[in-house]
Amino acid sequence: MLHPVILCGGAGERLWPASRPSRPKPFLPLVGEETTFQGALRRAGGLPGAEPVTIVAGRAHERRVREALTRRDALMILEPAGRDTAPAMTAAALVIGARDPEAVLVFLPSDHFVPDTAAFARHVGAMADHARAGWIALLGLRPSCPSPAYGYLLPELGDPSPRRVARFIEKPDADRAAQLIAGGCLWNAGVFAVRADILLQEMTRHAPDVIAVVWEAVRRRQRVAGAILLDPVFEEAPALSFDIAVLEKTNRAVVETGDLVWSDLGAWDAVLAASSRDGDGNSAEGDVILQAASNCLVRAADGMTVAVVGARNLAVIVDQGAVMVCDLESGHQVRAAIDRVSGGGR
Repeated sequence: MLHPVILCGGAGERLWPASRPSRPKPFLPLVGEETTFQGALRRAGGLPGAEPVTIVAGRAHERRVREALTRRDALMILEPAGRDTAPAMTAAALVIGARDPEAVLVFLPSDHFVPDTAAFARHVGAMADHARAGWIALLGLRPSCPSPAYGYLLPELGDPSPRRVARFIEKPDADRAAQLIAGGCLWNAGVFAVRADILLQEMTRHAPDVIAVVWEAVRRRQRVAGAILLDPVFEEAPALSFDIAVLEKTNRAVVETGDLVWSDLGAWDAVLAASSRDGDGNSAEGDVILQAASNCLVRAADGMTVAVVGARNLAVIVDQGAVMVCDLESGHQVRAAIDRVSGGGR
């Protein structure tokens, strides 16, 4: 059976002031009217032969998850605190694998932009086939530019099917990214397909401290209103990504290569690139006045008017009682700036 699992995490700190701890990135309509979490639900629902979706999310966001669900048979696994993707994926594998050890789990991030649902489903179908054969299949995308915002992976040379992953490279600078692309590297899209039993075997082999804690959190779980509440012991699990915990160590990682329009919408420049724009390259929402402006992203909250005059390459975001203005090329510095605003709590 194919089980789509949406990992509903990610603080989206570089998207402040729209993204806040109380309303993080997955629950924002960053491109169009659909939130990125709703987009993930749509992609999960478009996978042929898939079982009802499972969502792993923070307990604090249970209400927002429930509001977005359109099917009553979805399963929620609620974390007492976020501990990154390795513990979250392990919890899903333990819960689903208890019923079907050879279930194929397809892990989908909740905060990505992928407009072509049909093409995405075809690639995931190929990944699921690899997973049934015992591989951990990743989605690797041909880069459209040498972006320093993404992780990269290098497939092994030759043309076998599937192609093993030779190495992973985390967020290089732009010059290094260009060299990696010239050498055949792909973007790591953060989408995985793996059998439940294989994931648990690899976690036991490479991250036993993680699986020991998560197993205990699942064993002590409670079930309330269709949701599984992981025990608070879950908070003792090391905060590790699945890439670091397993993928960089395993010999089971293979890649499905795709050509898709895709973005993780990690900063305001990525939101602008994915948005509809006017003839001057601007994207505006709300009561916005643009005069001699180009390549600007402007968002005005209800009841506010924002005027941008004679500016280029700016993000101007007015939301939830705060104003943020930054050069689009400096979007990665937003996180450092909000750390200075009430310790990052705003």
